[in-house]
Amino acid sequence: MSIDAHSKRVLVTRPKHQQDHFLELCERAGLETVSLPCIDILPVECNISTDGVSASDLILFTSRNAVDFAHKILPLPWPHAKVYAIGRATERALSKLGQTLIHPPIEPYNSEAFLAWHATQPAITSALVIKGLNGRNLIETNLRKTNVDVTVKSVYKRVIPAVSDAERQRIFIETPASIISVTSDDVLRNLINIAGPTYASELHATQLVVNSERCAVMAAKLGFDHTAKVADPPGDEGQLAAILDCMRVKH
Repeated sequence: MSIDAHSKRVLVTRPKHQQDHFLELCERAGLETVSLPCIDILPVECNISTDGVSASDLILFTSRNAVDFAHKILPLPWPHAKVYAIGRATERALSKLGQTLIHPPIEPYNSEAFLAWHATQPAITSALVIKGLNGRNLIETNLRKTNVDVTVKSVYKRVIPAVSDAERQRIFIETPASIISVTSDDVLRNLINIAGPTYASELHATQLVVNSERCAVMAAKLGFDHTAKVADPPGDEGQLAAILDCMRVKH
């Protein structure tokens, strides 16, 4: 089933420094992309010591941003550290820096999957969680319930970029997208704030592709007209497949 030219436009909302690979995938697939970074990632003043690393039975990276910013504080790889990565992109970021993992990430590559896997492993007494400021606290909360001494290091923060009225007009009216790629709950919240009441109807009428069922449920609660398509697996390749599938269904 063919896809007409007008419907091949995708709005890419992930942080600017994380767009290149996905934009290339979309271009190869014959899609037009419009970039609207809905989140900026900035460093947080934080200390990670070799003593703290060596004293931890488990070190958990929750995102590739956690890897990138931790590496700037204490360069990876960390020899002899027992490291786990939540998702595939985080695993790839660690691999590029030469860091070995104690186990590959578990599908569907989220906190719940890690906790289910962890429950089958030998008990630990200490863990170091490396993450973004004000991120989900499901992992540390559940580990502490099992008497694990958890240290959290927040190495980056997420902020909403400033977007001009002219840019919002261009994005939502002049070059509207058929699909919006959303990679996190924070990105979706910021997208709604950027659109504001002025462009809410245009935004809500557009199909979303998201990385988790949790985000899809959030979109429904926030008033989007169409059920969000969940990428399987989450990440660039899964998002592209989901986008193409949505476009074929529409046409």
